[in-house]
Amino acid sequence: MADIGKSFESLPLGQLICGPIVEVAKGQSELCRVYLDYLFQLAFKDGDPSKGINSVKFQLQRQIVTPEGDVKPVTYDVEAPLLSLVPVPAFTMDETTVQFTMEIKEVVTDKTGSKSSLDTTAKFSAWGFSSSVQGKVSASHDNTRTSDQSAKYDIFARAAQQPPAEGMAKLTALFASVMEPIETGGST
Repeated sequence: MADIGKSFESLPLGQLICGPIVEVAKGQSELCRVYLDYLFQLAFKDGDPSKGINSVKFQLQRQIVTPEGDVKPVTYDVEAPLLSLVPVPAFTMDETTVQFTMEIKEVVTDKTGSKSSLDTTAKFSAWGFSSSVQGKVSASHDNTRTSDQSAKYDIFARAAQQPPAEGMAKLTALFASVMEPIETGGST
């Protein structure tokens, strides 16, 4: 039974526990790389900042109330960066749990039992008649003992989506504001 304790002592616990955490950190690094690649492709023409930004251009009409009390439409040109309109998948490792599991089974066989055997022969002979009797008796005894010890090793990681971009919320508010006319102090 003492050998099982030595089996646990010889385990590289640092690697078994920290190894999965290091791999999670590498996974987080890969998530960041994917995020930045996607960000540059979405934000810049051909993913190159020197070629300019990807944007959405459109005209927006708003109702304006003039000082005379008249309501008239005014057209505005709007250019919004595409990056501010699209939720960018920014995943992070939110939680990592490492739980150790190991199973060691030890089977011990004890054959210190006894074996014995007895052979006997008897012969008889009289008046021309003879006979013999032979016999053998044997016995054996074996002991077997088993023991089982176990522990657990599991990994759990969870990824969480980040909230939408602030620029998208502002553009949505701009679209909502178009519904109400603006009052001006002078003629437009």
